[in-house]
Amino acid sequence: MRPDVIVYVCHNCVPPGTRMMRQWRLNGALVQVRQIPCSGKTDIQYLFHVLEGGGYGFCVVTCPSGECHLAQGNYRARIRVQTVQRLLGEIGLEPERAQILESSPRESPESFEQRIHAVVERICGLGPVPFGVNSLQEAIRQDYQCRA
Repeated sequence: MRPDVIVYVCHNCVPPGTRMMRQWRLNGALVQVRQIPCSGKTDIQYLFHVLEGGGYGFCVVTCPSGECHLAQGNYRARIRVQTVQRLLGEIGLEPERAQILESSPRESPESFEQRIHAVVERICGLGPVPFGVNSLQEAIRQDYQCRA
């Protein structure tokens, strides 16, 4: 079963003691949390997979600006999420389907989890992408061809 919302969480920004569920349902939407070694490892292609499958959107959780453990991973992640937001707007979808959230390991586990749940609730409020995989892929392909 494909998730409706994916939360990609940088391993380095998870507060110690956090016991966040890896999967849950919110108003019928399947939410999955995937821990990654660095938010800079996110790729636009993989970010769009959630939407291509008819999902609602995604969130990338990064280290705070200037505090990335791997130099510029959070900067790369921010640029990629902003690119997805721009492309979504150009094809008539809500840019809010792509979210970025900064977090620090110094944050309390409760605050960390509450902020992630708040972002997921906003994404779930948008509902599924209103058109299928082929339409989204074609819109993205046309955008890239126009820019080449």
